Order: sequence, then structure tokens, then C-alpha cells
Amino acid sequence: MKLVFDSADVLKKSIKALSALVDEGEFIFDEEGMKLRATDPSKIAMVDFSLPKHAFREYDVPGPVKVGLNLSDLQDVFKKAQASESVEMSLSEDGSRFIVELVGRARRRFVLSVLDLGGMELPLPKISFTATAKVLADVFSSALDDASNFSTHVTIEVSPEDFVMRASGSKGEYVLELKKDVHDALLDLDVTERAKASYPLDYLEDMVSQVNKSAAITVSLSTDAPLKLAYAIGDANFVYFLAPRIETG
Repeated sequence: MKLVFDSADVLKKSIKALSALVDEGEFIFDEEGMKLRATDPSKIAMVDFSLPKHAFREYDVPGPVKVGLNLSDLQDVFKKAQASESVEMSLSEDGSRFIVELVGRARRRFVLSVLDLGGMELPLPKISFTATAKVLADVFSSALDDASNFSTHVTIEVSPEDFVMRASGSKGEYVLELKKDVHDALLDLDVTERAKASYPLDYLEDMVSQVNKSAAITVSLSTDAPLKLAYAIGDANFVYFLAPRIETG
């Protein structure tokens, strides 16, 4: 197996985003590209990551190959990468080592142990969403930061007219409102039924920590159901699912 990817920056951001949520994961390299589907240790959140075959300059994979890796160790490798460097990835002949080479002004070689995670591929949650909004990443990320001053959770409400994020606590309340056809940070809105649910802020902040400010984030939800959040970093696609906070009493 040998893969060559021209943009170290895309992989660097992708691995950092994955490692914020996942401790260990099994990458799959097949005829479609590079994939990872995993949950966080508490199983509150899931990520479905994919980087298509066409994004690689060279993609030589003899059938599906599964590579279990410690994501923190992999991030330690990629955080040393420069944007101008290309990335070469391969497996040792016995499949026990994953080799990452960063190529630019020099060639740097990192060898990681492959983990036998032995897990079955996780199915994606089957959820019928009643509301979907596409929001500028810069505005969405800033709203999470603002909300964290007031609570550990944020409530998202979507109606045919607007997209609202709200957080409240002993200090007071924060509200972000994006109205359809009024605020240009709301790029699209598709609602069949009004939806409202609350989610942990720390998870959401980790999920969007590496997305470009000018990118679009697609948020899908139904009342008190898991949230789906999707965006792209270059050719890399991220889809997250996050369990809601259910109010009691």
C-alpha cells in the first residue's frame, strides 16, 4: 500500500479534528478512498470521515486495507507537518507498522505501531431530520464560544423562519438569531417541522475546531434527537452525530 497526498495541511487539520473526539480508530483504505468511522469513548458522539481516492496524487491500495491507529500518536506526527510538504503513507510488509513520510525541504519518516482493534464497522444512525440549516462556519463557531460564557450546553432551535442558538445560566443568557432572507450567515434553511434540542458545547467546539472560517456547516436536527453536523476541509468530508441533552423534571 502506498498513498501520496500533496496537501499536508488538509491531513494535519483532519487528524487534529479526529483526535479531539476519538482515542483510537480503524482507518479503511479501499477503492473509494480513506475512511474512518468511530465514536468517542463515552459513545455520545460519532464521526464519519472520508477522503476520496481522487484527492490523492498516488493511491495504490491492493484491496480493502484496515489500519488501527492511536489518533493521539498520529496527531503528534501531523502537527509537525508544514503546509508546503507532501505526505506519503504506507504499511510495512508484515502490516504491523504504519509509515508516514513528510516530504519537502527534507524527508522525515515516522513509524507507528498498527493496533488490532478488531471491531465491526459501525452503522450510521438512522434518524429522520425535520430541519436542516446551512450556516457560515465563522458565525457558528463564534456562537459556540459566546454560549460557553453562560452554560455547558447550547439549545438549537430551527423554524421555517430562523435558526437560533441559545445558552443560559446563572450569569444570564446568550442568543444568536439568524433570520431567513435577512442574515447572510444563514446560507440555506429547509424545515418540514420546527425542531429544538440541547447539546454539550465542549463536543460541538471540538467538532468544528479545524473547519475553515469561510466554510459552510450543515446542521440537521429533530426535536430532542441526535444532531447531525457536516462540513468539508478541502477534499476531506466530516459528518458528526451528537446525542442530545434530555431535560428532566
